[in-house]
Amino acid sequence: MRQEFTNSFGETFLTTEFDSQNNWIYNDWQGQLTTENVMQGSLGILTLLRHTRCPYVLNDNRTLLGSWKQANDWLEHTWVPQALEAGLRYNAHIVAPGVFGQASAEDFHLRVDAHFQMRLFENLEEATAWLQEIQQLIDAPDPG
Repeated sequence: MRQEFTNSFGETFLTTEFDSQNNWIYNDWQGQLTTENVMQGSLGILTLLRHTRCPYVLNDNRTLLGSWKQANDWLEHTWVPQALEAGLRYNAHIVAPGVFGQASAEDFHLRVDAHFQMRLFENLEEATAWLQEIQQLIDAPDPG
């Protein structure tokens, strides 16, 4: 299941899909985001979470520009409770290259850290390695 979200100019700002090979939801955020874009895309991710019940999410903000901090209140109070109910437990988040995107991710991380495990990463390799490590721990057979 793959979804693509476009802004009013027809430009893609989010591609989200369930990566069955890695057993996680991959979200590729792009360009500049309005609060409406963040909300629309996050609701799409929520639909995917509900459909797959997948606890692992990989947010890729490497091509994101600017801040999305203005949406963090809505994300914290509206989206996060629904995402938890849909099964979200682990979120690997690759931060955007600019200071505004990084500040947005850090603010979101502080808001949600008590609800699910979220880690911030500089690159795709570190983010995927962390998710794979978590999956191995969760899926390991009980030695007892």
